[in-house]
Amino acid sequence: MRIKLLVVSALLLLFLLFLTSAAESKDKKLPSEDDFVICESPAKMKTEATPVYPDSAKANKIEGAVWIKALVDENGKVIEAKVIKCSRKNCGFERAALEAAKKCEYVPASQGGKPVPIWITYQIEFAQAEEPGK
Repeated sequence: MRIKLLVVSALLLLFLLFLTSAAESKDKKLPSEDDFVICESPAKMKTEATPVYPDSAKANKIEGAVWIKALVDENGKVIEAKVIKCSRKNCGFERAALEAAKKCEYVPASQGGKPVPIWITYQIEFAQAEEPGK
């Protein structure tokens, strides 16, 4: 009888732990890129990663811009990034911008004093520095 009680108690405890973890995972639903997230404070870039200028674009003196849309989680990490617009296609800017975007860190957006995941959009410029004396 005592063993049955222990087994039933253990199963009940495991069931309750499962329900708690399932409820927590539902609370951490991430917004889709089209969701509007209300926040008191937007995500702010804390650490910016500089994209590597593609060699072929540099050699051909090609400049351009890439618009990035990134999902910043409640810890300030980029968990997804995508190119939404690029002024110059097929010269490597898209890949370089995505790689840099995924390395950036943010102060997360907040609502009600709690961090919230949010999509942000920003532009990365690819421009070559002018040579001195020209």
